Amino acid sequence: MSKNWAAGEAKKADTSKDYVILENPGTRSYLDDLLINRFWPVIWSHLDHSGYNYHPQDTPDTEFELEHILTRSLTFMLFDRQKAFFRGTLNCSEEHWMLNSEFFLSLSKENDPQVIFEILGNSRFTGNPPELSIYKTSDDFFQITLHAGNGAGWGKPDDDIVERRIKTVIETNIEIYNLVKEGVLPAQALAEFLTKAYTVYEAY
Repeated sequence: MSKNWAAGEAKKADTSKDYVILENPGTRSYLDDLLINRFWPVIWSHLDHSGYNYHPQDTPDTEFELEHILTRSLTFMLFDRQKAFFRGTLNCSEEHWMLNSEFFLSLSKENDPQVIFEILGNSRFTGNPPELSIYKTSDDFFQITLHAGNGAGWGKPDDDIVERRIKTVIETNIEIYNLVKEGVLPAQALAEFLTKAYTVYEAY
């Protein structure tokens, strides 16, 4: 009979809480090793060469993700000064991997509203539409958040596939940000912005 790991983990539970989460320690160790020792150096390399501030600076903490199978994740971000413009989260289970992306597009109120409408109503984003927030007391009057996720089940070449996806996601979000870092997206630059954004954020 296999060792009852759940019983052992239950003994460590904090009984002052209303619920506990039990993770197979062997599976957790394997997934954390995959995230921190296999993929974090790849992520860190692209963040460090971006020219922007990034988080975390040191080895990241991994987190539990609530899914049908034990899944662990690590999150990383890019900043221009103190303002975050990109957040990525890599999730790994024994069955699959997923790389989630968020781009925070901050635009001043001087922007042409038609540009805002074109992004929000773009047909290639409709499966995972952008979200608009308006901050009337901020220089970043409009904030449009783009969301995307891309992943697959594990296969022999998938380490390389994950590496390539990490590179594409980080580099593309930097390219997008470089188009709008001054808070203005001219109408003549909209097509270039959308073409780059489709690389990561197009909903299939």
